[in-house]
Amino acid sequence: MATEYTLRSKYLKFDTTEVVIHRESPYTIFSRELPGDQTAKSDEELIEAVKSIIRAELDPGAAIVKTQAQLEQAEQQIAQNKSEQDRLSTLANKIDKVVRVMAQDSIMGEKIAYGTTYKELVELFPFAEEGKAYQPGDMFVVEDPEHAELNGEGKRVLIQTNQAFTYKGESIKQLESGPSQNGLLAIWKWDGQKNGSDLDTTRVPAQ
Repeated sequence: MATEYTLRSKYLKFDTTEVVIHRESPYTIFSRELPGDQTAKSDEELIEAVKSIIRAELDPGAAIVKTQAQLEQAEQQIAQNKSEQDRLSTLANKIDKVVRVMAQDSIMGEKIAYGTTYKELVELFPFAEEGKAYQPGDMFVVEDPEHAELNGEGKRVLIQTNQAFTYKGESIKQLESGPSQNGLLAIWKWDGQKNGSDLDTTRVPAQ
């Protein structure tokens, strides 16, 4: 009657683990190398790993079938991940549209009464990237380090392009004196009083 395999030895040899298993009846001994350091695994796991190698050597066809099954499983996982990425991308696009609508309705509609509200809203938009070509309707922010805050509105200023525009690192003052006056873009600043009266959002007018 055949007996079960037992682990005779396991030891790390450079970047592989040599595992030796044997059984008493009929007396059989196998030694195989497993990739990496697997000395922390249980005896049962190591025995099964060696037996899997032996089975593959004795029946390469079965090993191919197993490998194909593993490949198909991996491909299914990749497809699921892509589906999830597509879902998240669609969700991100919807959120982006909601933010744009909020900005257009609140900031450009001059409905924001508090600078802190303006700050929270413009923080949802990305900073302008130097060298990036923006398309009509794109929105981004540029920081104005010289701005003195009145009501916690921060130093970021929201900008929307009216025409194709390449940002070249211009400051707010440079944008106001050039692209804004030429109608390439609109600059939406928040201007107001500390006491909360006559607070409004102002678009820098073209000259």
